[in-house]
Amino acid sequence: MHYTPHQFEVSASGNTVWINSGVDGSCIGRFDKRFGLDVHRSGTEQLQGMSECLHCTHGPAGYAEWREFQQLMYKHYDIAIPDLLLQFPERPS
Repeated sequence: MHYTPHQFEVSASGNTVWINSGVDGSCIGRFDKRFGLDVHRSGTEQLQGMSECLHCTHGPAGYAEWREFQQLMYKHYDIAIPDLLLQFPERPS
């Protein structure tokens, strides 16, 4: 595993986070409270013939899925996503 330069973007509604790779600018992760989570290979890797998805879901996502997304982004990209980047009513105290 190696450190991946990256940028976080959070929607104005606070429902979606995108993680963009600083290496090639591609979106390598997206978490959306309504549509689930996507952890993708970089655009460069996809152009080399690798598949797009490392882990994708397609349904509503809450705090448990947020934690899973954080763990997957760390596992695949060594990116630590701040827990408080998004707000969840069901977050444990």
